[in-house]
Formats: sequence, structure tokens, C-alpha cells
Amino acid sequence: MRPELDLAVTGGTIVRGEGRAALDIGVHEGRIVALAEPGRLPSARETVDARGLLVLPGIVDSHFHCRAPDHPEREDFDSGTAAAAAGGVTTLLEMPISDPACATPEVLAQRMALARSQARIDVGLFAAPGDLDAPRLQEMAAAGAVAFKLMMHGAPPGRESSFRGLALTENRDVYRALELVRETGLLLAVHCEDQGLIDLFEAREHAAGAAGPAAHLRSRPVVAEALGVARLGALNEAVGARVHVVHMTSARAVEYVRWFQARGQAMSAETTPAYLFGSEDDALRFGPFVKVNPPLRTLDDQAALWQGLRQGAIATIASDHAPFRGAEKAPGWSDIWAVGAGIPGVELTGPLLWDEALRGRVALEQVVRWTSEAPADLYGIGRRKGYLREGADADLVLLDPEAERELTATDFHSRSADAIRHVLGRRCRGAIVSVWSRGERVTEAGRVIGTPGRGRVVVPDALAGTAAVLEPEPNASAARAESAARAESEGAP
Repeated sequence: MRPELDLAVTGGTIVRGEGRAALDIGVHEGRIVALAEPGRLPSARETVDARGLLVLPGIVDSHFHCRAPDHPEREDFDSGTAAAAAGGVTTLLEMPISDPACATPEVLAQRMALARSQARIDVGLFAAPGDLDAPRLQEMAAAGAVAFKLMMHGAPPGRESSFRGLALTENRDVYRALELVRETGLLLAVHCEDQGLIDLFEAREHAAGAAGPAAHLRSRPVVAEALGVARLGALNEAVGARVHVVHMTSARAVEYVRWFQARGQAMSAETTPAYLFGSEDDALRFGPFVKVNPPLRTLDDQAALWQGLRQGAIATIASDHAPFRGAEKAPGWSDIWAVGAGIPGVELTGPLLWDEALRGRVALEQVVRWTSEAPADLYGIGRRKGYLREGADADLVLLDPEAERELTATDFHSRSADAIRHVLGRRCRGAIVSVWSRGERVTEAGRVIGTPGRGRVVVPDALAGTAAVLEPEPNASAARAESAARAESEGAP
């Protein structure tokens, strides 16, 4: 008799936001079809013994930057999704910084095709408001964009093409973007920093001849972020869009978000491990290798972020994976203005947060909520992603809570792994045994075995099943084969 299940994961303890349970997981055609008491599943083609292990939903990393096709040496969807899988991430949502920016339906289609040809796990894509043309925003929403993203600061010098249609500094443009995105029904994620204040403080640093890491901290102070949040909230009071403040860093920003939430505004927020585990002291110690925008803050700000998470003002934690190679970062010790802002952190979110939970400083159930369930809900993909429940994709992380690993440079899979400095030598409790994407094993014993091109483009649940957004391009199979062959010849990460 043919087995009823393709996969059974037995003997483990599943961890969800609502709690833990000893349940076996049955998988058929990539989806969870049964959560059963131990020993009650029907037969399966493959059975995985998870005794002694925690079974978590794969992380939904809702803030990820790829660098292809303009800078594949930093990262492309192949290497980036390999790094993600190695860190327990099974769904990536990619931000629209590309060259050109993902601000038109044409560029969105190109990026979807690139993701389909290269990705090892599933990927969703943000779009930018572009030229604020209503039909074009509607077209991008209909094509499957998971959300829109804008930045309230200007484009970095030399990167204007990558930020065109994404960086909107004027109130009138932000207001119009809020109106247009509201009409699509999607979320608007916003980088909140005020460009006018950045210009003021940066000019002062240049006038003083300051070019070290501390100068970057002073050039983007808390008030620049707080004013951005305040402007966003004030504008949206009149519009009523769903807005999400990304990579929040400061106690004052948390306070402002909480205030707008109390007034009934549909405002949510995100922070990242960089701000939860790092501070200004790290910015001085590791310099350009932890240069991020907004910059790292004080330990008091760090404590306020954790409190904001526990109290619900901050809903999600994402990596803000923004890869640059080590050689590109190193000149920042003498000229911090000459290097890009970003940390290649997609492999760090899970290990750092699981360690925090396994040491008893936060509940693992909360970590699951912040990193998997809440982002899936927020971006409208929670029917298939982020949850351990019947009907969801079998995106699983099997974690050994008794094991401990040291974070070393050779462990990482990103093409920009040589820029990861600030966590090296840190010992983390919890070690990944395997990661599963739609019921297929994509990592095992530290090796990434998922192949390039097996990943799918994730679209909001409201569009799932729509042929226009789910049918691969005619040449997708050939592109996947070419990508897999190239990875094999180069040595897959």
C-alpha cells in the first residue's frame, strides 16, 4: 500500500507562539497535513527521528537585501538563500534596493525571474512607490509584491539609480505614497530618518574633519530617527495606511510608535539583532564592519527595544541583511564616509535569538512569534508561511537545544561573510540539525544541500493560486539548470 505521507517528523517538541507540544508532523506534497500525538501518524516514505529536538517554524526574514545583478560578488539569490537556509531561514522578503530600483512592474518581474532561477528557499519581493503613479503601483501589487517600501532619507552618493523611486524625502511625496499604497491594500514599510537633520549633523562632522566611526554615530542621532517616525505618524493620521517602521533603534522611536498605536493607528515596527545585541561600544570597537543606518545606539536604547518587543510595540525581528565584502568595509577605519552601511546578518538572527531563549532570558515561544509568525501575518503570507499548523508549508527547523556552537568565520555561507566580525568567538546554545523547505531537506549537519532554483516566489495569500503570479517563465527550467551547474562547478556554499 502506498504511504499516505511523504515525510513524518516524529518524537520532537514543536514550538509555536502559543506554546510547546509533543506532536508528530505529517507532510504531504510539501505541506503539513497532520499534527498528531506521538505514534499516531500513518506510514510515510521518510521518517525523521526528532527525539530530544525542538521543531520550530522556519524563520520568515522580512528584511533582506540581495546584491544581484549589479553586485553578485557581494551576494546573489543563490548565495544569499544558501546563507539564509544555513541560519534557519526558510522564507526571505527582499527589499527593493537594486540597480535599477525595484520601482516599476518591469523591474519587479525581472527580480522575480532572477529569484526563481537562483533561490534555494522561497523569496517574496518588495516594490518601491516609484513615480507615484497609481496604475503602476496597482500593477505591482497584482503581480505579487508582498509590500511597498520607502526611505525618508536621500540616496547615498553614487547609488542614485538603486534608490530612485524608493528614497522620498519630501512630506508631499510620502503623503502621496501613503495614499497610493493604502489603495493597494498592502503594507508600507518605512525607513524613518530625517534627511534634513542628517545633512546638518553630517556637515558638522565634515567641517570638523571627523572621519572615524564615531563621526558616523554623531551624524545620524536619535532625533533624526524620532523625527522620521513622528513625521510618518502625523502624515498617516490623515491617510490611514498600514505602516511598518523598519529596523527601529532607539527608546524615543519606541515611545513614538507606542503613542501612535495607542491612538489607533495601524503602525507596527521591526528591529534587528544588530540593535538588540550591539551598542555604540561595538561601533567603536568594530568600526566600519558594524556601520549601519540608523547607527548602533546606547545600552539604554537596547533595553528599550527588548521592552518594546515584550510589550508588543515592536512586532517583528528581521536581519536587515545588507552584504558588503570585508575589503570594501576596511577603508572605513580612516574614512567612514567612504564605505557602505550594512551587515551580512541573515545567518545570525536565529542563533543569537535561540541562544538568548535557551539561556532563559526570553521565551523561545516569543522568539518564534517575532521571527516567524508575526512577519508572516504582517505581510499577508501566514496561510502558508511562518506557522506549524495543518495547511502550512512544511518549513521546519530541527534544533538541538543541548548543543552549543561557536560562531566562527568559516561557518558562514554569505559571499560577504568576511565582513562579519562583531560576533566571532561568541558561543551560542542551540545547534541546527536540519532545515526543511516545503518538506524538502535543504540543510543537514551544517551543509546546504538545497539546490539553486528550487525556491519559489512567495506572494500574498490573497493572490496565491493566481496563474499570473505563480507560473514560472518559459525558460525557468533552463535557468535553474544553468544556475545549478554553475554552483556545482564553483563549489556550492
